[in-house]
Amino acid sequence: MQVFHVYIDELRFTFVDRAPVDELKRLVVQASRSDGDFVAITQSSRPPTEVFVTSQTKVRIETATIPREPAAHAAGEDDDDAFWFDFDSLS
Repeated sequence: MQVFHVYIDELRFTFVDRAPVDELKRLVVQASRSDGDFVAITQSSRPPTEVFVTSQTKVRIETATIPREPAAHAAGEDDDDAFWFDFDSLS
């Protein structure tokens, strides 16, 4: 399963579907090419919000692959809910 983390300045939004991320990318590019504009973010893990985006806004998108099956635990390891993400950038 893949999840998408979108960082806009210091804010992080998480999506579980690529379509809203592609739409967000389109809106961010459009806002950054104009004099700046508010971009609505409605389908993320956070409550719906608007973010003001300009050409100076820092935006980063990462994809994380979550393993479908938990890794086998070695004897003596603590059981916890932690797991590792594999990150790679979207273009």
